[in-house]
Amino acid sequence: MEPWMIGVIVPVTGIVMGIGIGMLAIWSEHKRKAQLLEQNHRERMHALEKGIEMPPLPPGLVNMGNGPATSSAPKALRSGIMMTLIGIVLFIAIIVAGGTKGALFGLIPAAIGVANLVYAAVLWKKEEKEKQDARRA
Repeated sequence: MEPWMIGVIVPVTGIVMGIGIGMLAIWSEHKRKAQLLEQNHRERMHALEKGIEMPPLPPGLVNMGNGPATSSAPKALRSGIMMTLIGIVLFIAIIVAGGTKGALFGLIPAAIGVANLVYAAVLWKKEEKEKQDARRA
């Protein structure tokens, strides 16, 4: 195999595999959700046939992602710490490698991490306030 062919095959393989893995992840997530919905539907139909009370829908049956429905202060804190440290390490690594101009791009994940930490603090205060209001009621 000639060297120029390797220079063509490697990027093409990387692109095809990257797209393929992304498609596989989307497909498998869809199948998982479809199976959960089918199971829940069958269970509810059996309950209707027998005349018993239908079981309640599980919270977050389909929306099990990291969206607003499942956001919490510990998750935001974890991702904030992680992104801040990744940004700092990336900044230092680029400076050590000799690219002082490019090192500023390492601060982008750090800024996202700091934003997540601020969001975690806001969520924490909101959750504490809701707990206090629930105790008073």
